[in-house]
Amino acid sequence: MFLTRAIEKGYFTVVSNYSVPLRSFVRHGVSVGLDVEKALSGEKMAIIDVFDSGYAKLKDSLPGVFYLDSVEPETINPKLDRIYCEELEEKLRSGKALRVIYTLDGAALMLGEENTLRLLNQTVAAKSVGMPNSILLLPVNADIVSKRFVAWISNISDYVLLAKSWIREDHIKEILYLIKAPNPDFEPAVYSMKIKKGANRIRLKKLRSAPELRPPAEEER
Repeated sequence: MFLTRAIEKGYFTVVSNYSVPLRSFVRHGVSVGLDVEKALSGEKMAIIDVFDSGYAKLKDSLPGVFYLDSVEPETINPKLDRIYCEELEEKLRSGKALRVIYTLDGAALMLGEENTLRLLNQTVAAKSVGMPNSILLLPVNADIVSKRFVAWISNISDYVLLAKSWIREDHIKEILYLIKAPNPDFEPAVYSMKIKKGANRIRLKKLRSAPELRPPAEEER
């Protein structure tokens, strides 16, 4: 959802994929209304495919997809910076960009939690100067990484959104808890999101009260 909206609003989106094979990422995009191949061919998106660079050693022919010759904690940031500075410089010149690490838990499994935190710290510091107007999205599955890891990510983030999903026969439902924002008058909020088949596949609704992190009674049956 976030990638789709960002692209629609003119943000050039760069996804660093640590979690799934590229074709799985493309299929997942279709399931939530994002045509990844169209976005790539239209030069609205780029993917740095770290997962296949590190695990499969395979290269896809899709345009706008970049690979690393090897994946090691000691050299990965300079290699990513080279792609940003050389291959994507023209597209990032406006500064209106969305950067996505997909996902942080995938990066932690590949590089180790300590290395991931150290590398992310370097990235946040560098991009706050080089790309001050860009947005960095850091999805993480809290069930996979340590509580310390999640706490550190929450601490450096301007916004924190907690999500819980339930799969039903004809749709996927998520409860989204916005629990942190930089606004001085911020108040936590909760939203319900449904993903269904069809043109209007994503429906987002703000809830008046915050349900617990479990399916409502009528949905547990």
